[in-house]
Order: sequence, then structure tokens, then C-alpha cells
Amino acid sequence: MKYSFSVSLLLVFLFMAACTPGRERFTVHGNISDPLASEPGSMVYLSGLEGPMDSVAVKNGKFVLYGDKDRTKLLVVSLRFKGRDALDDRFTASFVPDSDTIGVDLDYPVAVTGSPLTDAIHAFREQVMDYYYEHDPALGDIETGENEEQAIADSLYKLRMDRIISLSKDTYLANTDNALGMQALSLLLSELGREELEELVAQGGEFIRNDSHIKKIIESK
Repeated sequence: MKYSFSVSLLLVFLFMAACTPGRERFTVHGNISDPLASEPGSMVYLSGLEGPMDSVAVKNGKFVLYGDKDRTKLLVVSLRFKGRDALDDRFTASFVPDSDTIGVDLDYPVAVTGSPLTDAIHAFREQVMDYYYEHDPALGDIETGENEEQAIADSLYKLRMDRIISLSKDTYLANTDNALGMQALSLLLSELGREELEELVAQGGEFIRNDSHIKKIIESK
């Protein structure tokens, strides 16, 4: 009788485990044709802040990597080969693992497809750069006294930074639960005071509120 009860209980546990939803996974389908990828010892790595998560050798110019989906993280796929310099940033692509299937092309220029948040981060960065360099041609055309030139330059710099800060705030507040929000907040850390940053962080997801790097920067202000 005890035996039958134990078996029944075990079956219940196995059934519950089978019905418990697991973590959502993503697959990277990548390609690289550079000869360095075929050298002995060459490997493609999938890494996060905690270090390598997966690795595989390239076969016929293709590779496949796996990981857990997470809209809050920015991961990196990179080719490592014998003699690679630590500062060599070739064959490296970053992406947010927010989709079931993500494509990564490590040939120049590297490209990532299938990740909406990755596309959004690139668009945000491009907009920031557009704002930053928007008035550079105008600065070159200024022909006034030195003091007045500096005043105009300072005014244009303030204008560009005000626009970047506004864009970053709006982007952050619309994405407090994902990696795009973290990217936007990162631009604000050096531009805003402690009180305003604390108010913004308080509206963020747990991964933002508990980020040790953000806490250190705010505490230093």
C-alpha cells in the first residue's frame, strides 16, 4: 500500500513538472564566410555580462547558438580565433534576445535580423547621433568675434543636448521594461542630477532599479 502511494505521488510530481512552463528559448542562425572562421580553434561565442553562454565551431560558413529569451539584456555574438587581439572588434554583433529566431551575419558589415528591440536600439542611437551633429555645418560658417562665436557654439551645444535628453527621457519612459529603456537611461546618467535620476529609476523595471552600476553613479552625484 505504501509502495502504491509512493508511485502515485511520484507520477503526480512528474505530471506537474511536465505541465510547468519552461523558460522561452531563442535560436541564433548565423553565417560568416571569412577564412578566419575556418581556422583550427576558431569558435563563435554567445556572451552576456556574466560571460560566455554558448559556443560552437563554424561549419560551412554557418553556426547555430541557443539561449533564453530576455527583453532586458543585450547579448554579443563574436568570432574568436587564434591570435586575435583583445581590441579587435571585427566579427562582433550585439542584439536583444527578444524573438524565437534571430539572424546574425558576422561578415562586414555585421547585421542582425529578427529582433524588433535591436532594430529600435539602432534607430534610437542613429537619432541621437543626428541630433548631436545636426548643427556642425552651421558652426563652421560662423564669422563673428571670438567671444560671440563661443556663445553661439555654447547655445547650439545646449540645444542639441536638450533634444537628446528629451528624446532619451521619452524613450526610457516608454521602455522601462526592456533593454532599449536601459540604453536611453544610460545616456541620461551623466546629464541629470541625482533627484531626477532617482525619480526616473523608480519608474523602471526591477532589472533597472537593482542595477549596481546605476546605483553607484547616482550615489556619486
